[in-house]
Amino acid sequence: MNDYSELCKNLVPRKVANTYDRPAWWRVRIPELIEDIGKVKKGQVEILTHTPGGFPVYCVTYGEKLPQRKTYWPSLTGSKHPEYYANTDQQTLMFIAGIHAEETEGITALSNLLSLLETGVDHRGIARPHLVGLAQKFRLVIMPCVNMDGRSFAPDCLMGCTPDDYAPLHTRLKNGKYLVWPDLKEYFPLPMDEVDQLGTYYNFEGVNIQLDSAPGNIISNEAKAILKLAHDERIDCMVNMHTARDNPHIIPPTITNYPGNFKTVHEINRRWTQKMGKVAMDYDENAYSTQCDINDAVTLATGAVTMTYEAAGLKVEEFDNKLEAAYKLFETIMEYASETPIAPRNKLLYR
Repeated sequence: MNDYSELCKNLVPRKVANTYDRPAWWRVRIPELIEDIGKVKKGQVEILTHTPGGFPVYCVTYGEKLPQRKTYWPSLTGSKHPEYYANTDQQTLMFIAGIHAEETEGITALSNLLSLLETGVDHRGIARPHLVGLAQKFRLVIMPCVNMDGRSFAPDCLMGCTPDDYAPLHTRLKNGKYLVWPDLKEYFPLPMDEVDQLGTYYNFEGVNIQLDSAPGNIISNEAKAILKLAHDERIDCMVNMHTARDNPHIIPPTITNYPGNFKTVHEINRRWTQKMGKVAMDYDENAYSTQCDINDAVTLATGAVTMTYEAAGLKVEEFDNKLEAAYKLFETIMEYASETPIAPRNKLLYR
């Protein structure tokens, strides 16, 4: 494994007021992530690309990668046999986190998932045999932290702070204007010559990787790596892990999605919210999102079910509860996919 000690030796997270101190198992700093990746023995580690800041973007895979026919999903959508895109019994599930680097719940969930798959216990020393048993049925593709540039200066967690405390995490322009959600989406990529303070949403070139999804004009190495990995692995599902302010929830599928995938996301949401009870936010089965982002690009490239999971970032609760919500989501997805193909290519195209 490459030595990134020079890049890592002077990393200092920005201070955000009113946040809680993380427990030792909440391993989200870059040196910790690199150390944990170095301990992987059962999985296969690959560096997909490097960020503009020179940090590695890791992928860890588990399970056998079965041979596939050499073809593209867009071509097969017009054929008689769209199922040829993923025509084996081995379903592939992809999990990514840390596109927005201050959102650490997904990063720590995937870090602990790696520990479970490697040792049988997570970083707390707690076993999760049901989840580990389910995982054996699939090929798993895991990107623990996509935006390593932002992670190099982002805080460990945001629990307890308020949106008013966010100033150190926002992009500030030289004219003094702060770019806050959702207005920040009016800039893509950031006009870096006008930036006084870079926010943690972005890599060092000012790209919000979540929104780097315009066909024919993908800008960042990180977004290109996600799309190429999804295609090369012929994934059936991608979970994009983020953090919101309050209760955890799955964002409704986008209006641009395939009818079959639309129904699947709603069904997974129904099952997961049942597991979670009143802790989770639910929505009507006809709800949809108008956001176009990297999830849509992955679906167009592969036909896969894609969803964005939002953890409860600011909500004050036990750190263990935040991890439990992610574990239950992983189990729900794997239970569903164990019952029926999660993205049956010969069915998802039709109403």
